[in-house]
Amino acid sequence: MNSEMLSAVLVMVSVLIIITVINVLVKQLDQHYQTETALLSEGMDSEQVQGVFIRNEEVITYNGQGVISYEVSDGGKIGADGVIANVYSSENQIEIEQKITALQNELYLLERISNPGTTQTAQPSNIAELFTENYKDFLYRREQHVLTDLQASREEMLVLLSTYQLITGKDSSYAEQMRAIRSEIAALQKAQEQPLDVIRAESAAYFVSYADGYESELTLSDIGSLTAAKLESIQDAGTGQKNPAVIGKLIDNYQWVLVAVVDNSEKKYKQGEQLTLKFASASETVTGEITSVNAEAGDAQTIIGITCEEMTYNLVQHRTEHVELIRGEYQGIRVPRSALRFRSITEEVTDEETGKITQVTTRYRGVYILDGEQPEFRKLDVVYEGTDFVISARRIEKSYLGLYDSIITKGIDANGE
Repeated sequence: MNSEMLSAVLVMVSVLIIITVINVLVKQLDQHYQTETALLSEGMDSEQVQGVFIRNEEVITYNGQGVISYEVSDGGKIGADGVIANVYSSENQIEIEQKITALQNELYLLERISNPGTTQTAQPSNIAELFTENYKDFLYRREQHVLTDLQASREEMLVLLSTYQLITGKDSSYAEQMRAIRSEIAALQKAQEQPLDVIRAESAAYFVSYADGYESELTLSDIGSLTAAKLESIQDAGTGQKNPAVIGKLIDNYQWVLVAVVDNSEKKYKQGEQLTLKFASASETVTGEITSVNAEAGDAQTIIGITCEEMTYNLVQHRTEHVELIRGEYQGIRVPRSALRFRSITEEVTDEETGKITQVTTRYRGVYILDGEQPEFRKLDVVYEGTDFVISARRIEKSYLGLYDSIITKGIDANGE
């Protein structure tokens, strides 16, 4: 190849390179789309309200002399003729009773640890594994604020650790310690007096150690007559005692109703619907069913009653409380509202009975994505509507928006241009 021909080839190659570069630059300058990556998100369809607890409650009073020592915790179930409280002559007697109970619990744990059936069959590796599992469970419950179960988890870890020390020879026996505890219990029991009186429950119920004065005003049979003004006037008295003779109350059924005023203009709340309740003062959530919807004062002042069947310590500590009513929780692909577009698509539909294929045109809500350099329409399966976004369910069909697609948020008009 002579020099003239080589020069001509080089010129042609240079021209092609220049044209290619110019073409790329023109396309980049012409690229007017703004995009956003389609990512997973969660949405919660919920509303914050001020709720009022309605229960059938019977106030328990005691007019005698002495100091009350409760035998059942708030929210605890008590059987018919069960002991609600003992009445003692002084606080000292209550302290003695509490010390005896604590020592008996400690003795019980040591007896469990020293049981020959436990120490002879237990293996160090198995105990270590169980201890690790219990420790993780303890940390989880602490993080979730499930404090009522922490003591039981702590005791189980103590038994496992002490058993491990016994079978590995680090501790020989707890016999001497158990003898000392039995001796201390016996000494305390000699100083213990019999209760001056015993307060019992006439029937099976749940117990609460305070009364707030609303027990006779707010009953399950009165829910239908409650007004928004009445509910707004109810104050949360907490655990304050209004009458010194009142020692608590009995709730005659595990069912209770949370009543709240809501704006039901969009008919979101319907009788028979299941809701999840999340309380400001408690970590646990409760599932309930809407059993009454009263819109006599207008949709904007609708009174709903949510019946629940769980009773715990936290759920009986208040008369009114801030509650989040959760209608649903959703997971899918988050789409900004600015990207939403509509497009009519003609598709073939097969009749399942006859097998006949027809052409059907449907207007879909969706978004445009960048597929390479070209905008393409993708349908949405919206499961949740937020203020400035929607959540679309993940679908495997290519015609639907997929995870990590590049959603065009600017540069596409209503016609997809």
